[in-house]
Amino acid sequence: MMRSLRKTGDRTSRFFGEALAWRSPGQPYVVVAWALIAGAVWFAIGLAGDPGWALPAIAGCYLVVLLAAICAIDGRYGIIPDSMVLALAAGGALQAYLWGPADFWWRGFEAALVFAAASLFRAGYRWLRGYDGLGFGDVKFVAAGTLWIGAEGIPGLLLIAVVSALVSLLILRAQGHDLHGKQAISFGPHLAVGLWWIWVLGPQPI
Repeated sequence: MMRSLRKTGDRTSRFFGEALAWRSPGQPYVVVAWALIAGAVWFAIGLAGDPGWALPAIAGCYLVVLLAAICAIDGRYGIIPDSMVLALAAGGALQAYLWGPADFWWRGFEAALVFAAASLFRAGYRWLRGYDGLGFGDVKFVAAGTLWIGAEGIPGLLLIAVVSALVSLLILRAQGHDLHGKQAISFGPHLAVGLWWIWVLGPQPI
């Protein structure tokens, strides 16, 4: 367990070091790295002077560290491990439970609906286009993230994720990569940025 955590920590620090310093192969994720840091700063400022800061601070630290690890692994290897999706879901479920039983069960229901809708979208996209437009790990991530922000936060999460992904694609194009309609990029880091900022700010009207 400790060896696995140390390995994940090393991968995460290397990923963010490359992105923040604009070193290959991390340049396309520079917006991801800075967005997570900016959200953490904004979150810390918002907690200043709040007498009930302890629990939100613990939840925020847990979430941002987990999201940073997801960014590093998906950005480098193109996969979101099930163990991290489970950790994300468990943290969101605990947060909802601490708010009250009604919130806990409702968030679980919303997560199931989001999972079903995202799975249908993925299947429909593949049927229409002949290839996947969304990885199954991304589907599971969004469902687990719903436990943190509720279904009302999903539109904002997706909007932020799409903008972040477009910036990454522009960076790749500027570096001379030949992009096309079937260009596959790791979407998990961008979903992570969307989840982090919507959790920090609260669901925003679109």
